[in-house]
Amino acid sequence: LSAPNVWQSSIGNGMQVYGIKNSEVPLVQLNIDIAGGMLFDEKNKVGVANFVAEMMNKGTKHKTPQQLEQAINQLGASINVYANQESIKISANTLARNYQATIDLITEMLMEPRWDENEFSLAKQAIMSQIKQQQTNPRQLANNQMNKLLYGESHILSNNLLGTLASVKQISIADLQTFYKTKLSANLAKINIVGNIEKNTALAAFNDLGKNWLSTSARLPKLKAPALPSKSKIYFYDVPNAK
Repeated sequence: LSAPNVWQSSIGNGMQVYGIKNSEVPLVQLNIDIAGGMLFDEKNKVGVANFVAEMMNKGTKHKTPQQLEQAINQLGASINVYANQESIKISANTLARNYQATIDLITEMLMEPRWDENEFSLAKQAIMSQIKQQQTNPRQLANNQMNKLLYGESHILSNNLLGTLASVKQISIADLQTFYKTKLSANLAKINIVGNIEKNTALAAFNDLGKNWLSTSARLPKLKAPALPSKSKIYFYDVPNAK
């Protein structure tokens, strides 16, 4: 087994970039990982991080959602912004020859979200519908309860990433804009690139992002380590003939 060679560098704003060249197919896959995610949510407005990620897929300052989707499709690419418990991620796949154009679209999505009121209302309805569907899904209900047992009721990660019907209902577009301006910071981000592309070419595509996306004062919150409730019990089972 031959481990791939991983190169490392940085762009103008100090964001770290890691890459692997793979020439088997003429494709490039990349991820921008911005630490934070639900860790930055307020307890009374859980769901903001997920909502911000949803809105970043809904067009840009210069492109409607339909125009953005068309621009991505014309490149034979895919770009998706999504949140998880500890980060907001931008994931993309593209043809190597369209790498620069794909990075330009990602830069536009990251630097100039549309914040359209109509799209905001539609996204809110869609998220609330997802929450209602989850309330009838035994597996999701079990996951929600497991998080509360793992982290404790007071820990932010004990909550559903989507939030609750009550929390999402009271989220405003101003809440999303505040989160975007203060929490999506270059100092919390890193880039991973794998594909048929040279290191210098991969880095040069991020020149505009390196110049225009600056760090804020955002720092990951310090949270207490989760602890088992005082009445919790741990059971160990002996499996006969197990190795």
